Amino acid sequence: MLKIAICDDMREDRDRMYQYVQQFCQEKMLQAEIKVFDHPDSLLLECEKIRPHIYILDIVMPMVNGIQAARELRWNQPDAEIIFATSEESFALESFDVNPVNYILKPINAEKLFETLDRAVKHLNLDKERTITIKVKGGYSTIHIDDIMYIDYRNHVVSYHLLSKEIISTSTLRIGFAEYLNQNHRQDDFVLCHASVAVSIKAIDKLTKTDIMVRNNEILPVAKSRYAQVAEKYMNYRFRETP
Repeated sequence: MLKIAICDDMREDRDRMYQYVQQFCQEKMLQAEIKVFDHPDSLLLECEKIRPHIYILDIVMPMVNGIQAARELRWNQPDAEIIFATSEESFALESFDVNPVNYILKPINAEKLFETLDRAVKHLNLDKERTITIKVKGGYSTIHIDDIMYIDYRNHVVSYHLLSKEIISTSTLRIGFAEYLNQNHRQDDFVLCHASVAVSIKAIDKLTKTDIMVRNNEILPVAKSRYAQVAEKYMNYRFRETP
């Protein structure tokens, strides 16, 4: 499902944007969850959990402006698509450092917004959102890669720990953990932080030399011998260039 967040402190502008986005999704037959925020603080707090695919941000807002909010969002979600919708022309150059899809001036032109949203959706390539299907006791289970916080291995069983704190475990395996990861996951998705724990690089919220906090606030240990590799992959992900 496509997830879109709108943030604007002006109620009339929020309502109009919501109606336009709804219309776009209906015309494109997109199943979408649209969240509306009236302050960047509430946006930043909630979006750590829901992680929208597309953000539509006003720039001139109280306390934290839209570009500052976008910088924080970009840190946590390098792959997100950001659209600025504002009455101010003067921030256009400054906005480039968060690589927005477009910078649209108010009053919003529906046709221009739809063209921008269409471009953002194509960048996301939602049809290729990745999943893994694992064999569990009594059948199979399909998991979205982005929902996985970390994977651990105990007694020849691999367990997937999800954002919701649900745990889904494989049936008993005949291969080791490293071999299982190599066969089933891309190297740029997970990194071993301990001999029997692989953390999702996208899920890391905080990294120290001794532990990791992931997005659902669980704490994982970091082996001394693995810290350098974890830190390298984490920083490469956070600072990579976005498309």
